[in-house]
Amino acid sequence: MSAYMITYFISDTGGHHDHDENCGCGGDHSASHEHEHEHEHVHGDANIIGKIKSLGAWAQFLPEGFFVKTSSSAEEIFAEVSSVANKGDIIFVTKIDAKSSACANPAVLDWLAE
Repeated sequence: MSAYMITYFISDTGGHHDHDENCGCGGDHSASHEHEHEHEHVHGDANIIGKIKSLGAWAQFLPEGFFVKTSSSAEEIFAEVSSVANKGDIIFVTKIDAKSSACANPAVLDWLAE
């Protein structure tokens, strides 16, 4: 089993907000550079946390950061977590180990080394 760090950012996709040619919403901005529309917030923080916790042994080290021990690859973890995320959410997964990590809490490094 390997240890991975998963961090995420939940985007604010609810309500009205302005868009322009750089907003990434996929809308046609040729006629106007401002328009309003709503995005439906399908899933939230709880679904991402639940999905992360379902992947294997886990430790939450930041409000939006987890370590997970699993036999899955980073790509597989990313796909699983992305399956419950909104379009604008940001997810990052990387493989870690105790030898190449540093932490003020030695118990974290001990857990990673197990």
